[in-house]
Amino acid sequence: MRWLSAAALFVALLAAACGRGGESAPPEGVSGPGAYIALGDSLSEGVGASVRGESDFVSRVWDGLPGELELLNLGESGDTSRDLIGHGHLDQAVEELERRRGDDDPDNDVKLVTLEIGGNDLLDIFFSLVLPGTCPSLKEALAEQACVESLRSALDEYRPNLAAAIDRLQEADPDLPIALMTLYNPFSGGLQPIDEMAELALEGQADTPFPEGLNDVIRAEARRQGVILVEWYPLFEGKAGEYIASDYIHPNDEGYRVMAEAVLDAVL
Repeated sequence: MRWLSAAALFVALLAAACGRGGESAPPEGVSGPGAYIALGDSLSEGVGASVRGESDFVSRVWDGLPGELELLNLGESGDTSRDLIGHGHLDQAVEELERRRGDDDPDNDVKLVTLEIGGNDLLDIFFSLVLPGTCPSLKEALAEQACVESLRSALDEYRPNLAAAIDRLQEADPDLPIALMTLYNPFSGGLQPIDEMAELALEGQADTPFPEGLNDVIRAEARRQGVILVEWYPLFEGKAGEYIASDYIHPNDEGYRVMAEAVLDAVL
């Protein structure tokens, strides 16, 4: 096994914390006045961008939306899907939605919410199983009950958390356009077993206990709840060298650019 395999597997798992078109028709004319709310983790916070508040994807989306929109960026690095609900970020977004919708001024409403979350849900696997060497490669991980059960638990917990977050946003504003993003593999086309581990977690693999991965859960929730699906995953296939920052996890400016363009293409 390569000298960096343990650290690489960690990064592959952590990569999901960062991250085919939309399942519902885009709204007619997402534009200001009003507000744009971003919910998520380090990607919404802009980790990896050379200038946060300028070259990250949230800032680029905000700049690309027509009209004057206020920005409320509630992304927090390290958040899991459970943290999104428990740390108060979702509560803050819901309160903002209800306040603006209840003031009888349509020009004050939230016109768009972007939501990306999920990869940090896999970090327990690194701390409990990858570092100690229980799951050193994809083949060995699939043969080890503890590894299989840990990933299954992470995926099973993620699904209801994501569903609950979308439910609460839609209850606060049934007309709200929500853009939900799939997650990318920062090692696509890169070294093994890094790419294999990330692919299994994100996209699943036939004839394994995980025919579906985290992105399949995201796609299913987008269909079920009628939100706009933005596919970040295919944008990074074979492009790790071009789109990933020096930390090997987060996008660089070019990566954030293509992510923002995908969101704008989906909502405008």
